[in-house]
Amino acid sequence: MLQTLTRRALLGAGLATFTALTTLSPVLAAEPRPDVAIVIARLDLAAGRVTDVANITPGKGANFQPSFTRDGRAVLFASDRSGSNNVYRHDLATGETQALTATPHNLYSPTPLPDGSGFSAIRVVDADPAYGIESKQPSLWRFDWDGKEVAPVVPVMRVGYHAWVDEHRLALFIVDDVPERNAHRAVLFDRRSGESTALTDKPGRSLGRTADGRRALFVDQTDPAHWRLCAQAAGDTQPQVLAETPVGPAGEKDPQRSQYFAALPDGSVIMARGTLLLRWSGKAGAGFEPLVDLPQVGGAIRNIAASPDGSRLAFSVTLAAPKP
Repeated sequence: MLQTLTRRALLGAGLATFTALTTLSPVLAAEPRPDVAIVIARLDLAAGRVTDVANITPGKGANFQPSFTRDGRAVLFASDRSGSNNVYRHDLATGETQALTATPHNLYSPTPLPDGSGFSAIRVVDADPAYGIESKQPSLWRFDWDGKEVAPVVPVMRVGYHAWVDEHRLALFIVDDVPERNAHRAVLFDRRSGESTALTDKPGRSLGRTADGRRALFVDQTDPAHWRLCAQAAGDTQPQVLAETPVGPAGEKDPQRSQYFAALPDGSVIMARGTLLLRWSGKAGAGFEPLVDLPQVGGAIRNIAASPDGSRLAFSVTLAAPKP
């Protein structure tokens, strides 16, 4: 069955970016893989500038899914440099990077816990052959800062992506267990009650929360021609449509369309199209407008993270192949 999977199906809803997924696929692993870097920068919204752009993962390999610690002093990310995907921490003041985990398993989406006691991550020990998601036990786990596996965060199976809305609620991307159906979904899960609120049956791979911490943020891809950034809380009867996501050039494939975002403290949201950053102001009726182009990142911006105070950004960048 693995031989029949298309790259589009894997990109449509797996655990991470294409490069991360290929670490789990013997078929795709035979193809040349682009390198993926973590790039950090300073953001000055008042001046409309992004400065001090720096690649903190020079060299070959896949480095992806950055997130900032709650104090904004460090960036967490996943990397395949050890042969499996482990979690690393980059200190912004010293420029030093250290491994937080050393597991033969694959870890994805490291995200600081709301209480600051460690981080959560997708853990894959027994991967199914279709999407690479954990198949035998809950995939979302809690880790302490020493990299020790503590316990599953939620009893939900096949969580591919996640975002903390508050200490008790998480937005979850649930990977379908029937590859031919390819019916993934996103829910808002309450750890106290165990109840789920449906968000969308056609979610994008990026999840987040609104600046006020009341609602989950997600990209609804129900209408193929009009992907929408939405917000929803458990008590809402339907999602609140915030803005349509940026549209790329004609003929752009779905996996390359903008779906990764980062919410800023002022209520605005940043997305990317290639090397171009775009911003939605947070105002009803407004759309995404160009903010700044960053050709110096060297490739297409994918995952985006913002520090808690909004002064720094981190991206995973699929680097352009060098010209022969």
